[in-house]
Amino acid sequence: MILNDMVNTLIPPTEDEYTDDLKGFFLTIASIAPSDFTGISVRFGVEVRQPTILTKDTLKNIFESYSGNLTKTENLTRTFLASTHQLQTLDIKNPSQEWLWIAKLCHLLIYFVEHDLPQRIKETTTEARKWINPSSHNHIIWQYCYKELQSDTLEKTYYNFESYHQQLEKQNDPNLISFLKIYRTIDFAFNKRNKITRNITGRKKRSISKLNEPKTEYEYIDNIDEDTDELVSTTIYEETDDHNDVNRERLDNPVPDFTYIKQSTVTNTEKYSANLIYRRTQSKFAHANKNERFISSNIRLLPISVIQNICTKLWQWFEDNGPDSKRETKRAIVYLLLSLYTGHSVSQLAQDINENSKSIIGISARKSNFDFIIHLDITPLRIKTPGVQLVIANRVTQFQLPIPIALGTFLTYKGYPDNHLINEIIAKLKKELELPLLSLGRIEKSLYTILTQEVTTTQIASIITTRNTKKRADLWYCSHPIEEVKQAYAKAIDILTKRCHNRQLAFNYLDEVKLTKDSIGSQNSPDYPIVSLFIEHLRKKVITTTDFIKKFNAYNLWLWHISLLLTSVRAVEGAPGFINQFNLTAGLAWISDKEERATSNSQRLIPICSFLASAIESFMSYLEQFATSYKYLEPQLRNDVLKILNSERPLLNYIDSHNEFHSLRPGIVAKELSDNLRFKVDWTRHVGQRFLHEQGVDESLVLAIFGHEMMGQEAWRKQSSLSIGDIIAVKDIYQKLADELQLEQVAL
Repeated sequence: MILNDMVNTLIPPTEDEYTDDLKGFFLTIASIAPSDFTGISVRFGVEVRQPTILTKDTLKNIFESYSGNLTKTENLTRTFLASTHQLQTLDIKNPSQEWLWIAKLCHLLIYFVEHDLPQRIKETTTEARKWINPSSHNHIIWQYCYKELQSDTLEKTYYNFESYHQQLEKQNDPNLISFLKIYRTIDFAFNKRNKITRNITGRKKRSISKLNEPKTEYEYIDNIDEDTDELVSTTIYEETDDHNDVNRERLDNPVPDFTYIKQSTVTNTEKYSANLIYRRTQSKFAHANKNERFISSNIRLLPISVIQNICTKLWQWFEDNGPDSKRETKRAIVYLLLSLYTGHSVSQLAQDINENSKSIIGISARKSNFDFIIHLDITPLRIKTPGVQLVIANRVTQFQLPIPIALGTFLTYKGYPDNHLINEIIAKLKKELELPLLSLGRIEKSLYTILTQEVTTTQIASIITTRNTKKRADLWYCSHPIEEVKQAYAKAIDILTKRCHNRQLAFNYLDEVKLTKDSIGSQNSPDYPIVSLFIEHLRKKVITTTDFIKKFNAYNLWLWHISLLLTSVRAVEGAPGFINQFNLTAGLAWISDKEERATSNSQRLIPICSFLASAIESFMSYLEQFATSYKYLEPQLRNDVLKILNSERPLLNYIDSHNEFHSLRPGIVAKELSDNLRFKVDWTRHVGQRFLHEQGVDESLVLAIFGHEMMGQEAWRKQSSLSIGDIIAVKDIYQKLADELQLEQVAL
């Protein structure tokens, strides 16, 4: 295929008046690349007898002419070339680094035409067109490519790209996903990769998984009383509106719909006695909940010293290469060690590794990478607006940490562990360590035990081990730097391997792990600067609006967000409640934002900081003035306002176009402000929990304020030792949040 034909493939002849100019411009750009980059630039020099230089204004006009048709196949290269209007005009005698980089991409496009790689052409031109824009969130990657990674030859360029790729991979950098798009361009050309094809047999699956689909979920809990019975908790997830995640919505009310016991053997008395079965199920349910409290006296948890001895003994047996060392026995030992290092069950690990799912363990024998994948299974980022990653607090929901190389190397030989051998090893451990009790379940929860008793909070422990993810809603709201999670994990492994004689093998492999400063957690948590701008926008709208009804609505919308930010109340109809639910002097409020929603029969205490107390007092004064000023103009509005002041209506309301009052609810807020902030309406709780954790508030207090305690562990049960003073003390932290966001009062 001659060069002219290849250029025609990239810029096919159409009725477009710019076709010839763009072809000449393409050849002119390509001719400035080094002659030995791909070996085809010599031919460009022959073709370009008279350079075609297009000015910035011309290129901008060309780019705008394709508006609405940027992704059409015949326009991919056209729009890529036209997007260079954002650069200085090309100087072929002294081209900038960025123009040289674009010239090399033109060489690669020709290569992709020669080797019939249309997907590479599409991805390269599309991403380059986007990234060349200085406002793109990936522009920094684009700059790094032409400033640091490009070289005179394709080989040197590839090795620079490969080195940077490995660096991003080791650091769990969220930019890796974007970088891979341009990395593939270099990788396919240098390694002469073929087109990726997939053979599909049977009907193509077109159904799209929905997060709000109704479902029924069964959770099987065994090893409760050292018997064979299983407790089955049944939870029904109903369909939700507005694309809310059914898992998170249901976890905010964590009581199962019903629970039953699945027994392998039943006595005759139980077989015919509904009362006995009920009492046995109730007992199992109580035991299962107590097991999750992880108090040090719980006999279902191993003491730290015993866990250390078990780890030491397993490593000793793993390193034993004597004649009695069999592969299958060693495999059972490896999986027990891996369970200690990850907190996951042996069965989960075996399935993940042998099916190569890479949801828990990632094994790459070719690259000698053996990783433990810490994955937070929460609602993914729904907002597709370009650059949204720059304004969210948490850029990742998954990152990787290495596992001991010796274990990873052994696991490259696939195979399921023998349950009989695992039981034999556990029996041997029990005998040699002289333990009265030892079971597989106790070993599997050992890492969680160390994390919660010696190292960190139960929330971070659940992030690492995924334990209780089906029971706790606070994971959907969490926010933690991945370096903090890594340090907690490393400290737990340090404790776990304290008595191992070969620390280099068992622990020191974590010393070289370098991570980015990004955080893992909620994808519905905007960063503090964007929150400050948004709240200030709402405040100014209250001040500048002249229509008295619009001003009333704007004031309510501002106070809605202030109240939810500084109390972490759920975004439900009638939030944050009625006036008589607030004690502004004491700095407390009784609220109920679950089952009974906005009623005076409240179920939870929350702190009221001084900024919020002042805001509510000012708003009440405004209501009194509103009722007085417009009592003759709109008598019904006055009556509704008096109901608010008499606690007959919720504090915050909205007046529609028919002058009718409605309790402020998420639907109204989303409709009014969807153009300003596209996060789900409960984003205030996500920001609040992030700040409380950053300020070091005790986890039990955070759970109590958010209403996220696990069932049977609520703060205000009669056995609770939590005092009202503990709750009141947190109001100072919320005041710090108001200061951090630079909030100002509405002055009318």
